[in-house]
Amino acid sequence: MMILVTGGARSGKSRHAEVLIGDSSQVLYIATSQILDDEMAARIEHHRQSRPEHWRTVERWQHLDDPCCHH
Repeated sequence: MMILVTGGARSGKSRHAEVLIGDSSQVLYIATSQILDDEMAARIEHHRQSRPEHWRTVERWQHLDDPCCHH
């Protein structure tokens, strides 16, 4: 199954995606935020810490068609 969650900045996308994913064992999480300031850096770090370790995470804000984003 593939789930795509889109929306504006700070709209709750991450939380919504995490609820949809639930306890799935195979997750490829593509995080697309760009670090522009200290506040965003802190938010991104919070998201990193809140994700389960078994999730495969790709952090990329451009070139999402690159093979590294495919599973």
